[in-house]
Amino acid sequence: MSRRPPAARNARRPAAAGRTPRPATPAGVVAARRVVLDNGLTVIVRPNPATASVAIHLTMPAGAAFDPPGHGGTAHLAARLLDRGAGGLAADRIALDFENLGVAFVARPRLDSLDVTARLLACDLPFVLERIRVIVTEPTFPEDEAAAERARILTEIAERDQNTAAQADDRLAAALFPEGHPYHAPAAGTRASVERVGREDLVRFHAARVSPLGAVLCIAGGIDDKAAFDLATRTFGTWRPYGRTDGQPSPGAPGNVIPDAPAPDGFRVIVHPIAGKTQADIALGFVPGVHRRGEDLQAALVMSSVLGEFGMGGRLGLEVRENAGLAYYAHSYVWAGLGAGPIVIRAGVAPANVVRAAALIRKVVAEFLRRGPRPADLNDSRQALTAALPRRFETNPLSAAILADCEYQGLGYDFPDRVSERLAAVDRAAVMAAAQRYLTPKQAILVVTGPDIPPQRLA
Repeated sequence: MSRRPPAARNARRPAAAGRTPRPATPAGVVAARRVVLDNGLTVIVRPNPATASVAIHLTMPAGAAFDPPGHGGTAHLAARLLDRGAGGLAADRIALDFENLGVAFVARPRLDSLDVTARLLACDLPFVLERIRVIVTEPTFPEDEAAAERARILTEIAERDQNTAAQADDRLAAALFPEGHPYHAPAAGTRASVERVGREDLVRFHAARVSPLGAVLCIAGGIDDKAAFDLATRTFGTWRPYGRTDGQPSPGAPGNVIPDAPAPDGFRVIVHPIAGKTQADIALGFVPGVHRRGEDLQAALVMSSVLGEFGMGGRLGLEVRENAGLAYYAHSYVWAGLGAGPIVIRAGVAPANVVRAAALIRKVVAEFLRRGPRPADLNDSRQALTAALPRRFETNPLSAAILADCEYQGLGYDFPDRVSERLAAVDRAAVMAAAQRYLTPKQAILVVTGPDIPPQRLA
């Protein structure tokens, strides 16, 4: 019979004061409420009485973008070690308790944040929430666990070095964002930087970045919102930023400002040969100017959808993949987070087709800038983007992730209830303005990984 965690772990913690949730009745797909605790932690609760399960999503300002200089990969390693020992509990005890309860726990290092998620039965929420608090606030980063995880990451980096798609992404970022910019280096770090990260570096990073200030906790599922807020307050209300024990948060949240990167000073080609590959990857990135909180974000999203996302890859997929048969895939996407990012076009092609595929991609972009979207394509993309959002609220994990991300990114947790109106307002003029602003053929980086092709053939 499975051994359940000791009852003492479910004991109620002393209450900590928090602000009262807003009384307004939830509406729209969000159907959630929000409260900010006195320590700065934002808590969002979305009840879903149709289910007996719960999803927890905790987002903290401790992503790879905030790695210390020269120590790339610190956030990545720290995230993977959170549950390897914490609060006097060994890694096997933490794992066994979650296994016995059927809890799916993940600590995920991202570029802008460190995310901790869990899926569980609603009846186990008090224990799991308390256990997450211990894991997040009291990790011990044992030396033996750190050494083993570092070795695994170094293996993954070696494998990534041979991956044409991964190298295309990494080298595009390194070219678009100058050295020293938070988005310049790979999120997992490099071999040299990861080997430099020791236990003391992890402890310092955790103390500086893992804080209730700027963090967002979302609970979604079969719970009563008042009970969930009370539980979150009891569990996390005593969490204090490092170095403060007087019940008051330190002034100001950890710095989450990502500076804008300069536009490319022209069109540049980067070829990165990787021997023995049967597929080449193409990445074309433009000026990194799309802001997640920008007024024209929806116009940029609709523009990218028409260009390279709707259906089988928008206009790029139609022309490069379907009509010309030059690519296994061809699509575009908008890269924007806490910092501004670019419109990126990606394609996977046979080495023999690289030159023709790259030329056709640039031609499709030029034609889009000249002629813009067809009315039917514009309507289809707007409708597709509008219809996609409610479907993402059909599961607890996805709804918790969306709400936490919108709040963390500064859009507001209720942004999904406002985005449909914004998308409906995107007309042809707005799409063309976004295209002129963000599709910059004369200020772009073209990366090709795989075959060794003279760059001048791609210029």
